[in-house]
Amino acid sequence: MVAPNPELDLIVTEIAELRPLPVVALRVLELAEGDRFSAHELAQTVSADQALTAKILRLSNSAYYGFPRRITTVRDAVVLLGFRAVRSATLASCVIEALPGGEVMDPVQAWQFSVSVGMLAEVLSRATREHTDEAFTAGVLHNIGRLAMDQHRPDDLRKCIEVARARGWTIAQAERQVLGYTDAEVGGALALHWNFPPDLADAVARHNLDPNALPDPASLAAYVMRARLFARASGLTDGVEQPSTDSPATEWGVPPISRTLAQTGGIAGIAERVAAFVESAVARA
Repeated sequence: MVAPNPELDLIVTEIAELRPLPVVALRVLELAEGDRFSAHELAQTVSADQALTAKILRLSNSAYYGFPRRITTVRDAVVLLGFRAVRSATLASCVIEALPGGEVMDPVQAWQFSVSVGMLAEVLSRATREHTDEAFTAGVLHNIGRLAMDQHRPDDLRKCIEVARARGWTIAQAERQVLGYTDAEVGGALALHWNFPPDLADAVARHNLDPNALPDPASLAAYVMRARLFARASGLTDGVEQPSTDSPATEWGVPPISRTLAQTGGIAGIAERVAAFVESAVARA
């Protein structure tokens, strides 16, 4: 449990007031795959927002999905790409819109890293058939606290980066020393404020911990951590933390994870699809 911290509460309240999550995202969060009318309601909910509709259609027809037939309506996107894909893309697009970038981080690089983690978390979920509903979304949104800090406390974030590099610490260690809380905790608290499901908020809040330190190594949070560590070991970065010099965990080199990763195109294939996703998601309608 995170100890009460008035400064953490203050920044979360400030961010939530200045950057509220769109109503459409809150409605989409309530829709669960398998409900009788969920697919129809998802299409209706997204279609009611013209800017979001344009963004989802642009993404649906991008190289990210590589669907051969042109998709012209949100309903077609739900039918052809699936409920889960459109729901995840909608949530990601809404949060990217809410946190478009600040002073310290390059938003395109930051979101490319986050989407890469999302795709790798999805690889894990497909390989193990666990967390299939939320793995991609959790990975994409795991870094929202750092992006929020960049927008609303850029001087604090910059100071923590300087301290971390000067002392050879992690960013989380520097934040704990300088601020008394981490950007991951900001993200987790913000996710709860935005009414994200508890497991999703937990994955955001604990993504920077050691997976072996979690009571449940098969939790959604552990999946995001494992994906994030592999991304960094593969040379990817959000622009704040440097790529890891550690070798990738052995699990990524053996079936079923290695087979699922290969089916996704490996890191090179993921990079191409991520670029297409972010280009579509950050573009203005």
